[in-house]
Amino acid sequence: MTSSSYQIIVRNLSQTTQYFYVFQKQAAFPLLPSPDPILSGSLGCQSVGNYATTGAQINFGLDSQIYAGALSTKQASASQLIALLALNAATLSVVGSTSAFRPVTLTTADGSPDNCTTLTLDPLGLSAPANQAGIAIGGFGINVPSYTPLPHPELYCGVVALNNNQAIILSSFVAPVPNAIMNCIPKQIFFVKMGYQPVGSTVAYDESNAARCDFTTGYATYTVTYNANGTFSAAGGP
Repeated sequence: MTSSSYQIIVRNLSQTTQYFYVFQKQAAFPLLPSPDPILSGSLGCQSVGNYATTGAQINFGLDSQIYAGALSTKQASASQLIALLALNAATLSVVGSTSAFRPVTLTTADGSPDNCTTLTLDPLGLSAPANQAGIAIGGFGINVPSYTPLPHPELYCGVVALNNNQAIILSSFVAPVPNAIMNCIPKQIFFVKMGYQPVGSTVAYDESNAARCDFTTGYATYTVTYNANGTFSAAGGP
């Protein structure tokens, strides 16, 4: 982890051991054609027993840095989509996939020197970010080259998140429009939900009965409690 990170502590007050997973609030993708779904990835998943009995808790760590990412599934089917990237290389193969990522800064009203990266397809890669006009405030851009979308998408772009296991996971992503600049507006808001969702797997986006950890308010840590009655509570700290 970097020195600037978010921490989500999870305590289980139910009488049985439970799995919990973390996912990020879906990013906005302005000008995205409506039929294209926004996909979400599991950023962490772990089981823990009753807090009062065991004293055990889960600590999910997330880098506060924003990353742009791209993924080519090649021969992988949609059900095999696992967007897990190792931090030790800019591109690599994972479950028949090739991925790339770059740290970016979000556009402000005064602009940003590093708000857009350019995607290349052969080989897959993302350029060092540079200034690009027309990127939505609060967002970053990916300059997508011309390509031929297939009936089942094989190319995805969006925001990725670095967890405390030194892995970057595609967090909120779409099949991009060819020959266009894709705008992505991420939110540093994360949710904890009960259930088993392996790290990097795609998850159904559902904020209901989940703990909301809003790091845009200035908190660096959230303590999430899963109560005996099946509800969540979350409290932010320094």
